[in-house]
Amino acid sequence: MPSLKIVLVGGGSYGWTPRLVSNILLNEYLDGSEVVLYDLNPEALALTHAVCLKYRELSDGRTTIEKTTDRAAALDGAHAVVVTITTGGLKAMKHDLEIPEKYGIYQTVGDTVGPSGLVRALRNIPIFLDLGRAMETHCPEAWMLNCSNPLAALTCVVLRETSIRALGVCHGVPGSASEYADFFGLERAACSYVNTGIDHCSWFTKFEVAGRSVLECLQEKGLDDWIGLPPEEAAEDETFGKLYSFRMGLMLGRNLGAIPAIGDRHMVEFVPGFLDSPKTIKKYGIVRTSVEEREKNVVGAHSRLEKFLNNGDEVKLQRGGDEVDEWIAALYGGQPKEDNLSAPNIGQVPQLPEGAVVETRGVLDGAGFHPLVSPMPKSIQAIVRPHTVREEIIIEAALEGSFEKALAAMTTDPLVGNGNLAKPLLEDLIAANREWLPQFE
Repeated sequence: MPSLKIVLVGGGSYGWTPRLVSNILLNEYLDGSEVVLYDLNPEALALTHAVCLKYRELSDGRTTIEKTTDRAAALDGAHAVVVTITTGGLKAMKHDLEIPEKYGIYQTVGDTVGPSGLVRALRNIPIFLDLGRAMETHCPEAWMLNCSNPLAALTCVVLRETSIRALGVCHGVPGSASEYADFFGLERAACSYVNTGIDHCSWFTKFEVAGRSVLECLQEKGLDDWIGLPPEEAAEDETFGKLYSFRMGLMLGRNLGAIPAIGDRHMVEFVPGFLDSPKTIKKYGIVRTSVEEREKNVVGAHSRLEKFLNNGDEVKLQRGGDEVDEWIAALYGGQPKEDNLSAPNIGQVPQLPEGAVVETRGVLDGAGFHPLVSPMPKSIQAIVRPHTVREEIIIEAALEGSFEKALAAMTTDPLVGNGNLAKPLLEDLIAANREWLPQFE
């Protein structure tokens, strides 16, 4: 088994770092690796490092865990660089969500598309490019595994502008497949499915149970009647209540001949009509995640880590849901890994631009990534393809500091819907984000 150097960029994350490190420590193939936590926040880094050292004691393995605020030292000689960062954090995200609301534009998550996703991309794209170039200097053969949003754009800029190998990691699709399987009382492995799309806007073009289309089975069980129920009744429905988080996606999907491979919170941001007013949002029963909720989650995560340090002997090391460790092991000669990949389009989705970061199933092994060819029907292309084109414009805007290109992306986004709003909205967002957008001075 190889001794690998695994770097966590954003190693001070209270949510990501403990989960990732616990999985690495429990992965026998990675035993004896060197894990380096890198972050610009020394206080957060000190806490996560202390927790991870406790984890190491519980694992009784040979893996070492270090921390540093020196990027060059962290990256030097790395084999895998896992990225979990967001420039500006929740302070910036508060602007992202609140400013568009003044223009009557609402978002559920705000990390991928819409005005919020756009300005988040403008902040993060230069940072990712800089990180990719640093990797070219310090670890040119390493894999970047990106968990940060907007995942496709940030992964794409590294692939487009550097020689670094990069993949995007999001387990939303297999999680969704598991929820559909659970609806039918099955394990995910008992289902046959193909998904195609981009991160947070992926669709099952095939999903079968015992050789039958799941969409047809759902319609036989009364899907149309359930979708027509008021949100409160739909959520409590004995038959379909388990699928409530996919309800609006299924409303679209029955017209498109596909079912959503991601929950409504993300899906509704890619299309118009669901988020145009609080009244509409309430009508459809759509759940939004506020910055206040995220802030509470951060406080809660910090509290749990502090509690763990004080009561570590009572805690058992357990695997978390993020399987990045298995990706790293597979890419360096371990057991091949079949998973949901956000990878450069090398033909797996022929209908989307070459080089765009697309989301399909695929296999990872010592030779790299091997995506499953997953053609996209025209009905799905009508939703997805404009977002891949817009992503190219956003990357150019971020790298060039081009207000005109950012404006073109804003104007054509389906959540904006009114060209007269785009310019003042973009001006307000850039002004509020000035400290993180030096290229727009």
